[in-house]
Amino acid sequence: MTDGQALLAAVIDNPDDDAVRLVYADWLEEHGDLARAEFIRIQIEREGLTEGNSRWSALEARETELLTRYAQDWQRHLPE
Repeated sequence: MTDGQALLAAVIDNPDDDAVRLVYADWLEEHGDLARAEFIRIQIEREGLTEGNSRWSALEARETELLTRYAQDWQRHLPE
């Protein structure tokens, strides 16, 4: 199992642990997967905001943009 696979497994095992998700995002960024790292960080940031927050709408738009562009590729890397 690679470091990336181990980190992803930790995220799957601990879906509510933002620290684990942020470590995985850091690893993704260090390994050139900037978009997926950004996507994870956006999701974490949005969780702490209310829908009326001015930043919330911008983050939601960017999250949707990233998901639309990369979802198929990202899904190929997920374990069965």
